[in-house]
Amino acid sequence: MCALEIEVQFISNYAKSVIMFVIHVILDMSICVFGIAGNALNITVFRKQGLRNSVNLSLFAISISDLLGLIFQVWQNFCLNPYLEQADLPVDFFYIQVLTGGNPNVAMTRITGWITMYVTAERCLSVLTPFKVGLIVTFERRVLILFFCYGINLAFFFPFFANYYLDLSFIPELNKTKLGMSVRGDSEFLGFVINVGHIYLTIISFVVVIINTAILVVTLKWKSKWRQSATSNQNQQKALSSREKKTVMLVIMMATVLIACYCPGVVCTFLEIFYPAFGFNDKQQNVFHVTWSFCFLFNSINASINVIVYYKMSSKYRTTLFEIFPRLRVLER
Repeated sequence: MCALEIEVQFISNYAKSVIMFVIHVILDMSICVFGIAGNALNITVFRKQGLRNSVNLSLFAISISDLLGLIFQVWQNFCLNPYLEQADLPVDFFYIQVLTGGNPNVAMTRITGWITMYVTAERCLSVLTPFKVGLIVTFERRVLILFFCYGINLAFFFPFFANYYLDLSFIPELNKTKLGMSVRGDSEFLGFVINVGHIYLTIISFVVVIINTAILVVTLKWKSKWRQSATSNQNQQKALSSREKKTVMLVIMMATVLIACYCPGVVCTFLEIFYPAFGFNDKQQNVFHVTWSFCFLFNSINASINVIVYYKMSSKYRTTLFEIFPRLRVLER
């Protein structure tokens, strides 16, 4: 039995502390600081350009969810500093971060996924039905859709925040009372419901983004070939081809980053449901916490990298950015 116990301990407590310190305190914190600044720039630029434009409004909404998610992640990174456990403070930061950092961050991450799903769907409509998309998706409907993306993802966390709360708890092992997290109902059942909701909401956005991106890429390539064969002006052909390639590259980039960064979290959620030892307080809890640390790191990368994508691929974004911050023109050189 002892041998079995030793065999299943894949990551020691010491190794977990070292890995989580490197990920959360050094890597993730640095990415979050960059991402917060970048999303603040995005929000400023899109407001300057005007939110009546469908793309600007959607990217503005993504920037808000990414900004909020990164702020929650900064707090979570602070709470997951292993040295806080050794400081003998009257606060159990390891459990507090679940309620005040981890889950709010996951909610914002899912919201970004759903808005990306909407953006790709709207782009498909604009390519397939360019003369009808303005009638189908009005400004008011866009606002309602974006509110729906926020609302449906936040609603799935209501059971969690309704049943988990901050409370003083006595810890027999330490013979001390600390501020931590308590639960009113069945924690296992609540965890199962939250994980299932996370799977469905994430899988829906993943699948739809992939389908929409595939449709958009194929349609743009087909229209590009048709325009080249139907247009005699070579310069116009090149201009159309260039614009379409940039659009395709932007969509592919956003979809690829989204899928690559969110897949680890989805896999971990499946493991929690189908592998009982992989859980917050179960046999493989060290593996659980280390794995989720990497997942949160990828989420931070996804929330932070958009400013680079917009800057590199949108001349309109660069122009507006330099109008607001003229000193940043040094970046062009």
